[in-house]
Amino acid sequence: MLKTALIVVFLIYGIPLWKLRYRWRSIVYRMTDWQINILPWFGHDTAALFTNRYFHTPEERLVARRFRLYLAGYVALFAWILWLP
Repeated sequence: MLKTALIVVFLIYGIPLWKLRYRWRSIVYRMTDWQINILPWFGHDTAALFTNRYFHTPEERLVARRFRLYLAGYVALFAWILWLP
């Protein structure tokens, strides 16, 4: 029962991730096209997770910080679901 509830929470928690990921990738790749969400460019994404090389203004750094925190919570929730029997 708890695992089912956590999966529902996981799915609901993942909804804002689409918008955050779009904003994140728009900043990293300097594109605003909708196709930024489906193009598989992982090198810059991975580098941007661990550095501030792609973020120049304070607003961009705020988006990066927010995305990193949200992603950490998402990964923690996913790990919790997997850890439960």
